Amino acid sequence: MFRLGTIASSGGEVRTAVNLVISADTNNYDIFSNRGGGYVAGETDVTLTINSGVSVGSTSTGTYALDTGSSWATGDTITIVNNGTVKGCGGIGGDGGDADLNVGVTASTDGGDGGNAFRSQFACIFTNNGSVYGGGGGGGGAGASYHAVGSKIVTTYSNAGSGGGGGAGVLAGIGGQGGTATGTSSLHFNNQGADGDDGTATAGGAGGVAGTYNGTITVSGGNGGGLGADGLAGEDGVIAGTGVRSLGSAGGIRGFYQVGSSLINSGSGIGGVVGGRSS
Repeated sequence: MFRLGTIASSGGEVRTAVNLVISADTNNYDIFSNRGGGYVAGETDVTLTINSGVSVGSTSTGTYALDTGSSWATGDTITIVNNGTVKGCGGIGGDGGDADLNVGVTASTDGGDGGNAFRSQFACIFTNNGSVYGGGGGGGGAGASYHAVGSKIVTTYSNAGSGGGGGAGVLAGIGGQGGTATGTSSLHFNNQGADGDDGTATAGGAGGVAGTYNGTITVSGGNGGGLGADGLAGEDGVIAGTGVRSLGSAGGIRGFYQVGSSLINSGSGIGGVVGGRSS
């Protein structure tokens, strides 16, 4: 929604006022793309208001929830009044490692980095009465292991790693997949990894925690990060007796709550309730 008007400056020049309002949840909002047909290059004062209770999010970690756009002309002004919440997409959880009696183990994978909230490509005033968060990083996947115990009667185990939890965001990260344990032998036991939980709009998902089988525990994936927080690393594979293992993987890094801080509030950046990284 936008409203158009004209105002006279103190010097007598007539300027155009464009008032934009985000009144319902939306994603990937570009202010320049929504400026409307009344825009006059170099002579327009744009005010964007995000209403209370409204979330502005992103559909992927590679795109911004809110962006000024870059095609403004010298003389234009942008004012943003955030009464809602602006937050990036959550990172995905890493996958757990696989374990196989005949092959060995595979590596787990890192959690995905969280997405970014606001990017300023043009000077703006940003009044933050709500909150602005980078998306949470995904949790890292847990490592796998294969080991053998016993002296005369050898018992073997393939222990898959569990997946990491997804990071928080308007579009939350999905949980990582638990690894697969395989092998055939009368004295061989396969302990499967568990999937990590998906994140939510406000919290990271829990890393997968598999149960026990014949006294052997498969290790846990890392928890996904909450809004503006890093994901946690997955646990390393554990062996008893002789065997091999893969290590747990790193959690994803929290997203940026602001990019282009030198252009926001004359270089002081966004104040108020914020979380995540800044550049």
